[in-house]
Amino acid sequence: MKKLLLSCLLAIVAIGIASAQKPGYDPKVPYGHGEDSVKCLMNLSLLQTSVKASAFKDAVAPWTYTYENCPAASKNIYIYGPRIFKALYAQETDPAKKQALLDKVMEIYDTRLKYFGAEEGKSKIIAYKVYDYMELMGEKADSKFVYEGLKEAIEEAKDKMEPSDAYGYFMAASLVEYHKDNSKKEQYLNDYFTVTGYIDQAIANANAANDKQTADYLATVKEGIVAGFVSSGAGDCNTLIEYYGDKIEPNKNDKNFLNEVISSLSSVGCTESDLYFTAAEYLYKLEPSANAAVGLANRSLRNNDYDTAIKYYNEAANLETDKSKAADYLLQLAGIFSNQRNYSRARQAAYDALKYDPNNGKAYILIAQLYAASAGSIFQEPEKAGLVFCAAVDKLQKAKSVDPSVTAEANSLINKYAAYFMDTETAFMMGIKEGQSIFIPGWIGENTTVRLK
Repeated sequence: MKKLLLSCLLAIVAIGIASAQKPGYDPKVPYGHGEDSVKCLMNLSLLQTSVKASAFKDAVAPWTYTYENCPAASKNIYIYGPRIFKALYAQETDPAKKQALLDKVMEIYDTRLKYFGAEEGKSKIIAYKVYDYMELMGEKADSKFVYEGLKEAIEEAKDKMEPSDAYGYFMAASLVEYHKDNSKKEQYLNDYFTVTGYIDQAIANANAANDKQTADYLATVKEGIVAGFVSSGAGDCNTLIEYYGDKIEPNKNDKNFLNEVISSLSSVGCTESDLYFTAAEYLYKLEPSANAAVGLANRSLRNNDYDTAIKYYNEAANLETDKSKAADYLLQLAGIFSNQRNYSRARQAAYDALKYDPNNGKAYILIAQLYAASAGSIFQEPEKAGLVFCAAVDKLQKAKSVDPSVTAEANSLINKYAAYFMDTETAFMMGIKEGQSIFIPGWIGENTTVRLK
């Protein structure tokens, strides 16, 4: 019994000595005392010099000393550590040694969490750990590892996630997990709605701070996530209706939820379902918004109630904070008027759209198409119809000048309309010359430059 007690006492003393030799474990004394602190500072200096010179093999010894003896001394231990072992990983050919180097990188991040997690933020460290894992493993990366790691990081940070592109990588991993196992559809849908909610709030945070660069980048991340969702097969109309079906009534007074429903259904083109209209109606009652007004406009269209549809499209444009979306609403309104052959109101709606988005080439293309559609009814002399096509081409040229993305469509229509220009002989007989400015009467009421074929 005495021998046993003595052994235990010696073990306790040994542990105490070992702890005393590793002062870095006490965050209050990160460099240690006396000679220990001198060695720690010296090795930190050697570590920095070696890494900056890309002498990664030489960096291993000073890094190991600081990591083992004063692990709380500097964040550089955990910044340089992965760089060192990732470089050695790239040079290594032996699979077992490569695995050991990968394990070391992962371990470094776990230790970084222990000593600097509170200071740096747990979510950021976990995200960078996953990123390094993805970099080292490449196509062999385990999507489950990526998914679980980034899920933990995002749930910790929510709309404050740094790096913000973690949202996109997480959703990519979630999608891979769903494709590997279709029974995880509910998980993927929940991830999608949760993450897009965080991103929307993060964008709002950035806008409130006048940080347009961050807001724009997050919007790009979200676009990629939505595109993946739309093409995933999990987010088809029937699935979303089933997913939201029994959630509408309990949440009919929740504006954020109703906006989510409308946006999600819109993203997959599911804007003619009763669920979509119900969500829009509830949202409109709570607070008139662009989302809700568009939903009610679509319902009015389905019921052939054009006057009400026009009212709601105008209201949606007035309520919309995104100028590009507001322009799109008014172009949809212009399309309604065009189908009704009310060309003057259609043109006015297109011009109203340009007030929100002056560089919207589609608006000018629509006006050109309205002119072309009415060409036969403007002049009493049928021979002059070709002049109306000249006015149409004016708008197509304008479309190209303000919006290069519509150039191909505009050029195609220009070639088509040119076939209807007046021929030289007819123009001569009517006293009309090429290049002449001429007034187009009727609802068009503007000048154009004569073009002949």
